[in-house]
Amino acid sequence: MNKLIPLMAVLLLNPSITLAGTVIEIQTDNTMTTVLTDGKNVRMNMSDSEYAIIDSKNHDVKIVSTAEKQVLLLEAGPAGKKGAAKVKTTITNLGAGGRIAGYDTQKFSYQANGKPCGVIYGSKQAYQLKGMKALFSAIQAMMEKQQAALGGFAGMVDDCTLGDISLGEHINTIGVPMRTERNGVVDSEVKSIKQGMKLPADTFVIPASYKTITLEEQMRGVRQQMQQYQPQMQQMMQQMQQSGQMTPEMMEQMRRAQEMMQQYQQP
Repeated sequence: MNKLIPLMAVLLLNPSITLAGTVIEIQTDNTMTTVLTDGKNVRMNMSDSEYAIIDSKNHDVKIVSTAEKQVLLLEAGPAGKKGAAKVKTTITNLGAGGRIAGYDTQKFSYQANGKPCGVIYGSKQAYQLKGMKALFSAIQAMMEKQQAALGGFAGMVDDCTLGDISLGEHINTIGVPMRTERNGVVDSEVKSIKQGMKLPADTFVIPASYKTITLEEQMRGVRQQMQQYQPQMQQMMQQMQQSGQMTPEMMEQMRRAQEMMQQYQQP
């Protein structure tokens, strides 16, 4: 999930009519992710065996696993009822950022809960493309659903990762994030935008034979696994504490983790 969040932050779109679509290539580390859209649906190929389908109108999100032949309906579910972690992001304009993938950008630094998170090259020019606002709204909704799905565990997620999720709140200021840098190293970047492409007819079609599960069903399995391994975790904590290997900070983290596990174990 952590890999998915920064990829979402750099999507953009110029939808066309009929069978024409847009193909976007985004590089993250050594991985090239492909995003395809026809203006109504978006497909993000996250790996060779997993992709996401998003309905741009109603923001329905489906995570498809070809290896497991399974479709996960991404929704807030029971985890979201526990409340999402709060994060405050601060954006500072650093001036012109040059052209990326053919679009002018501005350079921004940003912080999450006071923690420096890196630099964003945003393009208002790209944001003005037809259909961009609707697509970015759909992508933001997907990211927020991911955060809600984390529930109490969101408190263990890095502030900057949560900050990535909330960047949609600043989209009118920064435009479309075309490149992100962390510690002076490029984290993700839009490499190409190919418009007017003809997409395969089955691009947004999910095989009817795939099993569909809800987030609640998936979390039920997680709760069962937690119940199974909780005694071992408690024993390990006691042994580390008795041997002096566990610092007060580690004890606090483990205590918080146990509280979150107990939340998930509740139906």
